[in-house]
Amino acid sequence: MAALIHLLQVITSMLANNEYVIVLCLDFSKAFDTVRHHTLMEKMAQLDLPDQVYNWLVAFFTGHTHCTLHHGDMSAFLAINASIIQGSAIGPPSYVVNAADFKVAVTGNAMVKFADDTYIV
Repeated sequence: MAALIHLLQVITSMLANNEYVIVLCLDFSKAFDTVRHHTLMEKMAQLDLPDQVYNWLVAFFTGHTHCTLHHGDMSAFLAINASIIQGSAIGPPSYVVNAADFKVAVTGNAMVKFADDTYIV
């Protein structure tokens, strides 16, 4: 809800000085599935996090495997090195950290982001 309120405030402010405003709404498909753990940890390391919090995040995102079972046949176990759980408490903030370097390219434009939803105004 806060992101929508912020978006409305940005649009209203821009309309005070412009005849019209264009809003591009982006919803990145499978965005949470494409986050590479290595890249995310590099970006987390740039934040001013206490060591124990950073170490917990590293532990949370490492050491997991998966396999597929189909008609009684099981694949080999493979390491999971990408994706964050969208429904988890850590999922949306992790995606926000991962996408934090996504910036507007034109002065005067604004960007409002909430998890994998992005609005360019």
